[in-house]
Amino acid sequence: MLPKSKIRLSRYLYSQTTPYPQARSWLKWGAFMTAVVLGFGIYLFARPTGEKSPKPILPSGEQVKQILGEQEIQYTTYEIKKGDTLFNLSQRYGISWQTLAEINSLKEPYILRIGQKIRVPAGK
Repeated sequence: MLPKSKIRLSRYLYSQTTPYPQARSWLKWGAFMTAVVLGFGIYLFARPTGEKSPKPILPSGEQVKQILGEQEIQYTTYEIKKGDTLFNLSQRYGISWQTLAEINSLKEPYILRIGQKIRVPAGK
């Protein structure tokens, strides 16, 4: 049986339908190898090197200082008065109302009662 790329012209004479019968397999192999090389190259370029990134620099030229660990914050107690809300207290003490609720282990619906004592940041 003759391959698809050959045509029999006579008993001893054959003709090929394309000048390069293996061109399709060459193209497939070339496309596969291109994908492999590109994938490996992207991996080499984007892989983590283990080096720490440099500290970011502010537009003024100063480097950003990183705070490691938690800051020690001093708290004082505050007695709830009529009209006090978490939002008002958070504005007064310069922290978010969510943080204030978390510090005092308040659960939803975050109800405050007159005379209740809560912890707030000291010094404000």
